[in-house]
Amino acid sequence: MFYISQTVAALASVGSLLFVGMEVRHSNQESRHRTIEEMLQNYRDVHLAIAGNADVARAWSGGLHDFQALDPVDKERFLLTADLIFSLQQTLFLHYRDGRLPGELYDPQRKRFVDFLGYPGLQAAWESRRHYFHAAFLAMVDEAIAVARKSGVTTALYGEKNTQAS
Repeated sequence: MFYISQTVAALASVGSLLFVGMEVRHSNQESRHRTIEEMLQNYRDVHLAIAGNADVARAWSGGLHDFQALDPVDKERFLLTADLIFSLQQTLFLHYRDGRLPGELYDPQRKRFVDFLGYPGLQAAWESRRHYFHAAFLAMVDEAIAVARKSGVTTALYGEKNTQAS
């Protein structure tokens, strides 16, 4: 009887440990999902901030092609918007690198970001902000900008006429 009770107690302990392990795993998955959804909502918020404010949209559109031609207020609007995008992309990048963001969610965001890095104005914004970012993200962005500059084609994500980079 003693050995049977010890065996039952051991099985109950193993069962409870398995249950706790499954609960922790489920909790981690929920936390990861919530984090991803929050990051993607932040990305949508940046897009809405640009689209919903004519002054920011004008500064964004003009700054993408010629940052230096912007007046001081529009330069600040452009830089603040670019900094939001850089910060959000760094967060996505680091979550992906650390295995918390699956590739099927990260890859479309990365491709869109790399395409945006083809704009000379965003490249100028990066030069003024790059020292604020993680070394691994900095290397990824620098490489993407080098590839974009080498191609000689300016990005045209909003349907602008493609031009040769200067």
